[in-house]
Amino acid sequence: MIRRVLLVLILVLAATAHAQASKLTKFGAPVSASVEGYNKGHCIVLPKNVRICKLLSDDKDTFLVQRNGKSVGTWPGTASLGETSDFEVLTGDLDNDRKPELIVANHDGTSNGIAVDYWTIFICPDPEFHNFSAPLTFSVEEYGSFGTFVTSGGRVNILTTSWVYNEDPKHRRGEGMYLVGQWWRYKSGELRPLLERPIIARRFLFSFANERGETVNFNRVPFQWLSHRNTESVNTEFITRRSTSSKYGVIEAVTRDKESIRVVFKPDGEQSVTLVYAATYRDDELDYLGNAATGRVYPKNYLPSKPETWLKNKRATLRSYEGNGRDGLWLDH
Repeated sequence: MIRRVLLVLILVLAATAHAQASKLTKFGAPVSASVEGYNKGHCIVLPKNVRICKLLSDDKDTFLVQRNGKSVGTWPGTASLGETSDFEVLTGDLDNDRKPELIVANHDGTSNGIAVDYWTIFICPDPEFHNFSAPLTFSVEEYGSFGTFVTSGGRVNILTTSWVYNEDPKHRRGEGMYLVGQWWRYKSGELRPLLERPIIARRFLFSFANERGETVNFNRVPFQWLSHRNTESVNTEFITRRSTSSKYGVIEAVTRDKESIRVVFKPDGEQSVTLVYAATYRDDELDYLGNAATGRVYPKNYLPSKPETWLKNKRATLRSYEGNGRDGLWLDH
């Protein structure tokens, strides 16, 4: 009897601990701080004497991690209009291994017109930063703390979003703007597509515009917007447009700098070409990275912490698309 009670107690405590690890925790607002070598900055203090700072200097925008008062690593950031306070930090168990990851979400800017919010997300595997490595990076158009990272059934699902101008998938209307969402999970430093959930899109009608204006600062968007009855399933070509040509080959080399990766791709029977994939919002030679096996387009500016390992010597397909003159590189694994 005593053993049974103890066993039940252990299971309850383990379940409670796991639920706490899976729960997303959002830390307080950034506080103005002075850091040597930088003109302006804001920081968020975390447990275990860790501090995350967004900093601005004459020649760069930077995220800095400090532990016990010492710098342990940096990565590039974007301080739109010189603002260093517009970021947030969350922790939670994203990969269900009972250990939390750390999320830094940075506001890159807001567009004119319909005021699209651009954010870049950084995921660090160790919130205590015992061993620093470059974070997994990707960008979204529209963000909310608990509407981009959505807890469901004890798991954290990641909803990446972008605005797409395209025809009505059911041919009821002409072309229009759509907010498109794809579902992912974080695993082993990468995003893995959540295939049981389809790609979804909602057309930007007057009702959506009104709802968006009233709820734009809610932390449950964009999930809240894409939970509407007018949201519908779409296919991958709704994002990329239709492919007009394909070349099969192998990725021979990958190099990374602060803002982009350069991919040397050799089509079968042809000379190698160098493709540039940017980690910022700008025109470049490679617009999409995709996974051919799952038919999912990776989020904008997606970069695992070690893109060389992720891409080098992998078979891939280089596709060109109608209407936009852009290319997509699809991994064949």
